Amino acid sequence: MINIGICDDELHYRSNIKDILKEILQPYHIEYNIYEFSSGEDLLDNYPKNLDILIMDIQMKIINGMDTARKIREFDNNLEIIFMTSFAEFMQEGYEVKAYRYILKPISERKISKNVLPCINEIMKNRNNYLTINVKNYVDRIKIDSITYVETARPNILIYTNDNIYTTKMSISKIEKILSEYGFFRCHNSYIVNLKLVKSMNGNTVVVNGKDIPISKYRVKDLKLAITNVLGDIVC
Repeated sequence: MINIGICDDELHYRSNIKDILKEILQPYHIEYNIYEFSSGEDLLDNYPKNLDILIMDIQMKIINGMDTARKIREFDNNLEIIFMTSFAEFMQEGYEVKAYRYILKPISERKISKNVLPCINEIMKNRNNYLTINVKNYVDRIKIDSITYVETARPNILIYTNDNIYTTKMSISKIEKILSEYGFFRCHNSYIVNLKLVKSMNGNTVVVNGKDIPISKYRVKDLKLAITNVLGDIVC
């Protein structure tokens, strides 16, 4: 089941997006729920459980979409946010709230399809994938989308998740090979980060879940490109 929210203060936009979603999802036989919200306040006051994707306008009254996203990120880091906007200058701010992609208005079936379908595919892929590691005398399985970053602490590897730390002797190169298919990047010989959880970059460090992680000077450019690729097409 995929739970999709539409937040826009104009009814005709909500109705149009809802109709487009029904049209593009029908051939894939995907089970889904669609929730509509007429404002940022409405969304925050009636936030659905397990919301997967939010298609949200940036220019809204009282609380705009960007400020709404900032409040959401205080309690939900898993939601994929797709912003709609008529102005490209808002796109830089999306980095702060880990926006998945942007859709420039006017919206169309092509634009919605181009952004929503890859997002759904990624969600479904991540739900069913685990990293299997050897921990002393037993095998453990870690849900890949729960991993925030990986750190070398010789002779061990530490794998950090939202609520746990796992220790294994698996090589970081082997872990890198597995995680690179799921939006992770090795920014330093000793660190692999979940690109979706990157809060900011400052010089030779990147912030992930409040942790300052070093970036090798030889990997700064590639990290920026990797973040762009994970966020998707900036102008659609």
